[in-house]
Amino acid sequence: MHELSIIYNVLEIAKEHAINNAISRVNKIVINIGEFCALQEDSLNFAFKNLSKDSLCEEAVLVIEKKDAQAYCKSCNYIFKIDLKHKVCPICKQFSHDITTGYEILVASIEGDSDETI
Repeated sequence: MHELSIIYNVLEIAKEHAINNAISRVNKIVINIGEFCALQEDSLNFAFKNLSKDSLCEEAVLVIEKKDAQAYCKSCNYIFKIDLKHKVCPICKQFSHDITTGYEILVASIEGDSDETI
């Protein structure tokens, strides 16, 4: 279950972001997950709920945005959606080895509250 280690790292990134931006409580974390990552959303949510206990992310909402896999065609400069079996450009019919998205796991945004008054 590598979802546990992924969420651990997401929480570490959120903690570092909170420290650097004087955030006292994290309200929302958005992560982008490529469709080829083979991660289970239920497992991610379970890990988040348990690992965030007693932390500044305890009340935060985890938003998981799934990202389509895409490839870039060098022949015609077209970016197109792919799946595990089909990586042929729909424009020029050339096979592409240049996968541009689909394997990423990114912390897209972190929202929180600060105790500081401006």
